[in-house]
Amino acid sequence: MNGIPAHDDYRDRMRRRGTRFTYVGTLLVLLGAVLFALIVPAEADNRAYAAAAPCPQGTRADTCRVTAEATVLRKEQDSGGKTTKYYLVLTDPGTRTEHRVRMPSDGSVHAAARPGGRVTVTYWEDEVREVRLGNLVAEAELSPVHDGRLPGAFGVALLSGGLGALWFAAWLRFRPETPGAPLSWKPPTGLLAGIMVACVNFPVLLMGRGIWSGLEFTAWSIPASLPLSALVCWWAVRKVRRAAARVTPAVPARRQVLRVLVHGDVPYSRPGYVHLVVGDGPPALSTDPEARLARLPLPDTLRAHRVREVLVGDPEFSPGSREYPVVVECTDTTHPVLILTGKRTAPLVLGALGG
Repeated sequence: MNGIPAHDDYRDRMRRRGTRFTYVGTLLVLLGAVLFALIVPAEADNRAYAAAAPCPQGTRADTCRVTAEATVLRKEQDSGGKTTKYYLVLTDPGTRTEHRVRMPSDGSVHAAARPGGRVTVTYWEDEVREVRLGNLVAEAELSPVHDGRLPGAFGVALLSGGLGALWFAAWLRFRPETPGAPLSWKPPTGLLAGIMVACVNFPVLLMGRGIWSGLEFTAWSIPASLPLSALVCWWAVRKVRRAAARVTPAVPARRQVLRVLVHGDVPYSRPGYVHLVVGDGPPALSTDPEARLARLPLPDTLRAHRVREVLVGDPEFSPGSREYPVVVECTDTTHPVLILTGKRTAPLVLGALGG
């Protein structure tokens, strides 16, 4: 049986959770830092290409840029999901080598090119880096595996997620909330901001034209993510609080089994009895999801009074997917009892107990 409130259990629970988030956050930050450090060596080819001089006419070498004419064999276009990829298949008359070159998404060179036509290409280490057609110039879209975009994208995602986890851990360990107080929007703000930065910047860095422009975008997104995250967390807490206050009783019209957690110094507050059957005689608890076995009737002396949001120190309870928990405050003679359930099922609990 459980007493109300279980402050010691809450403090221990928050301490353990803070420790877990500290370990996870530290690991993510270390892995992200290692990947971030790999950006510079991964960009070595791009730096060498930018610094390379043109090769002398009629010569080829891996240490200089080769400019030559190529023939367009065909144009290709791959459509998948919301993105379309454009390709030119070119052949080098000198080496008779075919190159399948991905073109920028604006499609200007791809649209202007014609099979059998000639274009001027720039090679670097036998890879097409640039395609010219008249006054149109386009840099080839390279795979992120070949430069710093791959480690940069994963590095930024891990770093931001790890720093967000450490923010959350710091609030749990060093600024614990007072049991019985309303849940604050502040502790998850940094965690949500880290997740936002990771989710937004991962595709930007991975699919962008270059790592440095992607990192510049990341730098601007960080200060923008904090107020946005704070607004979302504040709105979510406020929404749950107002929704809980608006719950009104609803008498069950048919037999239903609701997921609940009974917490209090009463004999029917038992582990595993998390299914409440209503609309089929007196309300009863059961360990069976169908509530056909091991039914434990609730006493007539149990009365529901109001529904409120979950407060700091309340037992942990998950009512199911796409649902958030609320608390039905009850009394059994002189004993306070809490029944945690989902917001959608709270009216039925309130109605079944005479709230």
